[in-house]
Amino acid sequence: MKNKIERIKFLLSEAHKNLCNITEDNFDETLLRVKKMLAESQKNKSYLLAKFSMPELKIFEPELTKLSKQISETFDNIIEKKRQDIAVVADRIKFVQNQKKLVNYHR
Repeated sequence: MKNKIERIKFLLSEAHKNLCNITEDNFDETLLRVKKMLAESQKNKSYLLAKFSMPELKIFEPELTKLSKQISETFDNIIEKKRQDIAVVADRIKFVQNQKKLVNYHR
């Protein structure tokens, strides 16, 4: 049991580190790597839930919950940043379209 829980902690910690270091250049491969880590973590969690009682597993919950929340917050930050980037691009497109209209009106 201890090995599985340590593996889950390691995977969650590594997933969080990867997300914190995500850039435009490594976005796809990092996201794929994180997805695999989280899938393995979930697989280990399911194994533990099948083999042990909840009271036995509750001992480890606070640290795992903290790591899970950090990952969730990091995902939220990435999504918000992408949303802001999209808004900037949309504003630029709108500006260019308006400029085209002005050019056509002046003809």
